[in-house]
Amino acid sequence: MRKLLRTDFTRLVKTLLFYLTLGGVTAIFYLCLFFSSAGAGESRGVAVCNTMCSLAVLLVPLVVCGAYMLFVSNEFSGGAIRNKLIVGHRRTDVYLAWSVVGLVDGLIVAAVSVGSSAILIRLFADTTGLSAKKVAVAAGIALCMLISKMCQSILLSVVLPGAKGMLVNYLLTYALLMFFVIMQDTAPDSKIVDLLARCFPEGQVTKLNISKMPDRPWLTVLCGLGFAALCVILGIHVFRKKDLS
Repeated sequence: MRKLLRTDFTRLVKTLLFYLTLGGVTAIFYLCLFFSSAGAGESRGVAVCNTMCSLAVLLVPLVVCGAYMLFVSNEFSGGAIRNKLIVGHRRTDVYLAWSVVGLVDGLIVAAVSVGSSAILIRLFADTTGLSAKKVAVAAGIALCMLISKMCQSILLSVVLPGAKGMLVNYLLTYALLMFFVIMQDTAPDSKIVDLLARCFPEGQVTKLNISKMPDRPWLTVLCGLGFAALCVILGIHVFRKKDLS
């Protein structure tokens, strides 16, 4: 397992796509924060923090996952997977290594983009109305959703390697986002919709607001991590049975 992690980490940091993703996401953060405007009754700091939460929950996972899905898919097309299995690595270890490296990839991009944006907010924006507790809760939920989305995307990259998996991932994200936006208006009190929204980042982003945090954030974190664990289990099961010939 240690050799797999070292090999995958080395290959990741040598790819141009990793640095393009890191720079591109950070640049988008800066642009969105610069052009964001405050709504009625909220400070500039609250407005930009809400923008940053939305970006952290949706943009970072979507862009990083798309790039990382190509990273995993290249192992299918290039035959690297067969080489790993030939030298004695188990399929479970290969999949877990992908998951760990993917999560670290997402955390690096999130730390750089969100962290540097937070410094800019602290230095140049009006932080009136922000509380450390609410910011910490929002950051915890965003981190949970990043983990959930990464695990979901790695699963899709095994089920549908290559461009097909990326397309399905993007369409699924858009469809879920539209579903939760519509359901928030038509069935705001539905317990089923509320539970689903706690599991999917596309649902949580519709409720994540620094001024008014969702109730029971601990339940949101548990549901999101449970969904991530389910994706890992399903991914291992699918990969064990996948024909690599």
